[in-house]
Amino acid sequence: MFKKILIVIGSLIGAILILVFIAGIIIMIKVDKKFIALQMSNALNRQVYIEKIDVSIFSIVSGIEINKVAISNFKTPRELALLQGKPVPANDLFTGMESMNFKIRFLPLLKKQIDLKELVLYSPVINLTKNKQGVLNCDDLIKSKKQPDDKAELEKKKKAEVKEPSKPLSADDIPVAITVGEIGIKNGTINYYDGEYDQKFQVYKLTTLAYDINIDPKELGKEDEIKLKLGLGMKTVGAMKSGSVQSFDITLDATGKVIPFDVKTRYLDPEVILHIAIPDGEITGLQIFNSVAAIPLLGDYLGQYISFLKGKQQWKDSKETGVDVRYKANKAELKNGRLDLKEAKLLFDGAVNTDSKALDMNMDMVMKKDINDGVKSALAKKIEAAIKSPEVKKYADSNQLAEAAMQPLLNKEGQIDLKLKVGGTTKKTNTTLVKPQLDSLSTVVKKAAGSVATQAGKQLLKGGEKKVLENVQDLFKKK
Repeated sequence: MFKKILIVIGSLIGAILILVFIAGIIIMIKVDKKFIALQMSNALNRQVYIEKIDVSIFSIVSGIEINKVAISNFKTPRELALLQGKPVPANDLFTGMESMNFKIRFLPLLKKQIDLKELVLYSPVINLTKNKQGVLNCDDLIKSKKQPDDKAELEKKKKAEVKEPSKPLSADDIPVAITVGEIGIKNGTINYYDGEYDQKFQVYKLTTLAYDINIDPKELGKEDEIKLKLGLGMKTVGAMKSGSVQSFDITLDATGKVIPFDVKTRYLDPEVILHIAIPDGEITGLQIFNSVAAIPLLGDYLGQYISFLKGKQQWKDSKETGVDVRYKANKAELKNGRLDLKEAKLLFDGAVNTDSKALDMNMDMVMKKDINDGVKSALAKKIEAAIKSPEVKKYADSNQLAEAAMQPLLNKEGQIDLKLKVGGTTKKTNTTLVKPQLDSLSTVVKKAAGSVATQAGKQLLKGGEKKVLENVQDLFKKK
C-alpha cells in the first residue's frame, strides 16, 4: 500500500516536472524580444523597442525579466512596419523603463487559480500630454477602438445602450480565485503637460505597490483585499495659471488597503482606506489658506500674523503632518488631518466630493505662542491710533486694552486658537470663523476702554474729568 502511495506521488511529481519542462521549452522558443515587441506593438499601435530579455527553460519558475523597454507615441500600421526593430527617438517617447519582472506560480494554474508572484516595472518614465482640444496622447488606449461606421449604426448602438445598460462587474464574473504577491511600479517618473493651460506637472520617485492581493469570489467575506504602499513626490513645473493652488512640491508616503468588491452587492465598488504621511512640502496660493487670510476680522486682529497664509508655506521632516483617508463612491472622508507650519499648527477633518469638488471641512488653526507679544504690540498701536481724545488717553492704557482684546482668541494654553468652517469647492473656497465669536475691533476697543476708564475714574473723579469718563465710549472713533 505504501509503495502504491509513493508511486502515485512520484507520478504526480513527474507529471508536474514534465509540464514545467514543456512550458519552459515553449516559453524559451516563443518568447524573445522580437516576439514580445511585436505583440506589444500590435496591441498598443506604438513602436516598441526592447534591448534585452532574459528567458530560459526554467523561466516558468524563475520568471521573465525584460530590460530597457521604450514605447513611442501613436503610430499608423504603415509607420509601424517601417519602424519595426528600430530604437524609439527620445523626443517621441511615450513611456520607457529600465526593466520589468514577471513571475507567475505554475502549480495553482492546474487548480484554476491565478497566483501572480511579481509584476513590477522598474524606473519607468511616462510622458503624458494633453493638447488644447483636450485630447490625451493615450486616449487611443483608453477609448474603445470600435467606432460606428455611420449614423444608422450609431443610432442602433445608442438604442441598444438604452435598452441594455452595461452591467457592473461582479465578483461572480471572476471564474477563479486570484492571488498576487506584488504588482506595481518602483522609482517611476510621470511628466504631464496640459496644453489647454500651458502647464507642466511632474510625479517623481514614484513607488506604488499593490501586494498580498487576495480575491476569492467563493469566500468574498474573507478574501477581498488589496494592500497598498505608495511613495512619491509631486510638483508643479512653473507657476499655476489657474486652479486651487499657485504652485506646490510635496512628498508623501501612504499605506493602507483597497476592498475591491462590496460584500453585500458583490459588485465592484472599491473602498480605499489609507494613512497618508506628508513629511516634506511647499505650497503657494492654496485657496483654503487665502480664504482664511481674507476674513476681515482676522486681518484686524492678527494683521501680518494671518496674512502669512497668502505666501509660501514650507515644512520639512515633519513626523506629524498627514491625514487618514477613506474613499468610496466619489467621496473622500478625511480624519486626523494635521499640517505643521512654521507659524501655526492646522488640524482638520471633513469630506471632499471628488466629482463636484465640494468641500465640507472643519479646521482648527493654533498659532505658535511666541507670536503673542507681536500681536499684542500691533493691537496696542491700532488702539492708540483709534483713541482720538487726549483726555481719554490719560486713563486708557493701550497695552491693557490690547491684552483685553486678545483674551477671546486664546485657548487654555494661552495660544491663539481659531476654529473655522470650510465650504464651497476646491477652486472657490468659502471659509467662516466659528470660534471665537469676535466683535469688530472698534467695538472691542470701546467696551474695553470704557471698562478701564471707568475703573480709573473711581480713583480720579474730579469735576470735568467725570463728564469725560461718563461719555468715554462716544469719544472712540472706528478705525
